[in-house]
Amino acid sequence: MATQLNIVVVEDNHDLRTLLSQALRKDGHRVTALSCAEELEDAAGSEHADAFLIDINLPGENGFSLSQRLRKTHPLQGIIILSARSDLEDKIGGYDCGADIYLTKPVSLFELSAALRSFARRRFATFKHLDPLGLTLNKLELQGHMACVKLTDQEAIVLTAMARAPAGRLETWQIADLLDAEFDDSFKSSLAVRMVRLRKKLMDVGAEGGVIESLRNIGYQLNAHIEIV
Repeated sequence: MATQLNIVVVEDNHDLRTLLSQALRKDGHRVTALSCAEELEDAAGSEHADAFLIDINLPGENGFSLSQRLRKTHPLQGIIILSARSDLEDKIGGYDCGADIYLTKPVSLFELSAALRSFARRRFATFKHLDPLGLTLNKLELQGHMACVKLTDQEAIVLTAMARAPAGRLETWQIADLLDAEFDDSFKSSLAVRMVRLRKKLMDVGAEGGVIESLRNIGYQLNAHIEIV
């Protein structure tokens, strides 16, 4: 069975929005359907989205702007732009704004399904060799079979992003971007200290082995399954 994803569709055309939603639900995904970017702030479950399908010509904030904003706040989620604008300049603009895939309308549902399966496979790789004990992250609380510990805001941000990243891996510059920090030697040094503290908290709640691995000149990799609730 295909991996189930939480997908947010942002499309102002009612008929197309309904068609996409029905097709995605038929594939087993959970879908939140919105008509404009402004509805995103109040949409239940949008914070836990795995992927966004976004039209460019939206009322209010357009799809380019929305994609750029989402890429900053959701750096590891999938962004697929769906648009009738097929010029090369528009496609380049979409990718520059953070899109992973740019599909032109009329959208092939088979191609869209294949793109989402590819994204789901990358996410599934995160959980292939993980700690079978399992951990749960609920806002600022990390819970395991041994204890429950409090996390700082920044620890929760980093841990959530790592848990959702393909193979649990984040590059150092991505973490700096998440924390709105300057990517320099000072940040790298302070991050190393933070990771030591976060690693200890993970082990305190029951994670075993090299729960956070330092990847030389790259970043860090999480080697424990964390359920985010």
